[in-house]
Amino acid sequence: MHILVSILGLLGAGLFWWYRLRAAGAAVRDVADMAGRARGAVKRRRFRNRAAVSPFAAIDDPVVGAATVIIAMAQEQGSFDEDTERRLREALAPVASGPGIVDEAVIYGKWAAGQCAEASTALRHVAPFLKETLSSAERRELLAIAETVLDPSTGTPAHREQLLRSLVARLEV
Repeated sequence: MHILVSILGLLGAGLFWWYRLRAAGAAVRDVADMAGRARGAVKRRRFRNRAAVSPFAAIDDPVVGAATVIIAMAQEQGSFDEDTERRLREALAPVASGPGIVDEAVIYGKWAAGQCAEASTALRHVAPFLKETLSSAERRELLAIAETVLDPSTGTPAHREQLLRSLVARLEV
């Protein structure tokens, strides 16, 4: 009988320590999971902050940059409608490397310009990139495209001229 009690005692002690080790393993997994979640939250917050600072940071094509600036200027003037978008597409088609680029430029430009309240914000962030990547002749062509796209019949002529002057100043045409 005493052998049976000692076997049951050893079995009980083994089960107790097996349960304790399993609980410790679960606690370690929980800590590792929480650390992973915290790391992911930090990464997500850092990305959100970077995206909130400037949607213009991802612009790496001058056609996309030009479309973004012109759309921002047209939206501030209050004249970005279907006709303005059509004129923009027609003006960008000869300088773009393909029709898909024009579509991408207009779609991204509408989104990025919608993220800022004023055209000056878009100009401040995108103009240095455009000035760096475009030649003097291409910058003058960009100015001509902007003059073509911005409708003089909407908004005040003084506001249109002020927008175009700020584009000239930022691009140093």
